Amino acid sequence: MKKLLSLLVASSFAFYMQACSDNATSASDDEIDLASSSSEAKSSSSKKVKSSSSKKVSSSSVKAKSSSSSKKVSSSSIKQNSSSSKKTSSSSAKANSSSSSAKLSSSSAESSSSENAGTAYVLGSDYQSGELRWVVDGELSTKSIQLNQDSKVVSVGENIFVLERFGADNVVLIDLKEQKIKWQKSFEANDNPSDVVKASDSEVWVGLEGPNKIVKVAIADGEINKTIKTDDFATNEGQFANVVDLEVSGDTLFALFRRAVAGWPAGYPEPGLLAMYKLNDGTLLDTIWLDKFDPSAMAFANGKLYVASAGQYDASGATLADDARGIEVVDLEKKKSTVVVDGTKLGGGVSAFVIDAKNNVAYAAIYKNYGSVPLVQVDLATKKVKSISGVSDVEGGLAFDAAAGTLYIGDRTYGSEAVYVYKADKVSKLDAGSDVLPPYSITILK
Repeated sequence: MKKLLSLLVASSFAFYMQACSDNATSASDDEIDLASSSSEAKSSSSKKVKSSSSKKVSSSSVKAKSSSSSKKVSSSSIKQNSSSSKKTSSSSAKANSSSSSAKLSSSSAESSSSENAGTAYVLGSDYQSGELRWVVDGELSTKSIQLNQDSKVVSVGENIFVLERFGADNVVLIDLKEQKIKWQKSFEANDNPSDVVKASDSEVWVGLEGPNKIVKVAIADGEINKTIKTDDFATNEGQFANVVDLEVSGDTLFALFRRAVAGWPAGYPEPGLLAMYKLNDGTLLDTIWLDKFDPSAMAFANGKLYVASAGQYDASGATLADDARGIEVVDLEKKKSTVVVDGTKLGGGVSAFVIDAKNNVAYAAIYKNYGSVPLVQVDLATKKVKSISGVSDVEGGLAFDAAAGTLYIGDRTYGSEAVYVYKADKVSKLDAGSDVLPPYSITILK
């Protein structure tokens, strides 16, 4: 049963596939120009694919990794250093102030996060409870902050946000100095926050995968100041826009939509869609249809925007090594997308994707099936694909530290779960205590 937990893309009672890009990065150093005129919608009739789903489910991207995960939970307490700690009672009301009394779980002295700028933050999960830890002197911290079991950690400037997904549906801001939760903003059930990026010095944009919305949230207190509705991107019966990734370049907000139709396996009757908005007020500028289906993540490198896709899953929940998925590069002026390398060379669909812009290489987690998620390196210029040995189940997230030239890898291989670093063609394991939960999402504090 555990093997199905990360696969489902859409179901209020089924299992949810882990969000793909665990490392949302701003492209402010790769600013590009974008025409503001909207192009006509591209016909999808020639790109229809038949959904393999025979079951109807509700809403987008839902999961139930444990029998109690659909209940609301509070993330305000700091996790005691034990993997057997119980989830917070779902009967207690969630409130933005509920985290103010959180206590640190360890009295041992550690360097404050201000002394560890540029380090990695790791969200761990055993599908029952979750925790946030950080890297201190090459080791995972002994301190941890309790969070929902299905969460994504994202850095935005000097801030660390945690997106607590189904079963909680919160956005959490971490107080890095005090190493505790600063505030928690609760959304409606099944809103499923998917990504967060900088809107201004005082606000961030948050993608909500369930209700077809992107909202602007105040960094000070989590209050919503603006809403972008994305319903128009869901054009088929039972379809949801499914915003899965956000990026920023210059004064433009980029939003990536996979547009799934409810079912198991989830159906994708149309290819992915890229939408561009004015960063300050959310005005829609343009849309571009992608080449592949079920996009999972995007990233900028040297002025180019690359998009990775998982593609359709078969009845067993696996992806095939074919041309129905892969990595593509988007020509923003011509409003078209070109395939860089497809699933035939990659070996399957891409579930996580980051780029080392300096060396013009991408790292992709290739989701073959549950428990078999190898890592590959792709030279974006030569299109050569290289397998990276030493890790085999990269469902625990990818994050690239550009300043250090280091790739952080979350490996969830059963019985030997760990965080690894990859640098100078060498994979090394980070030291961690015995009570650390398996990695689930990773980000870099810039």
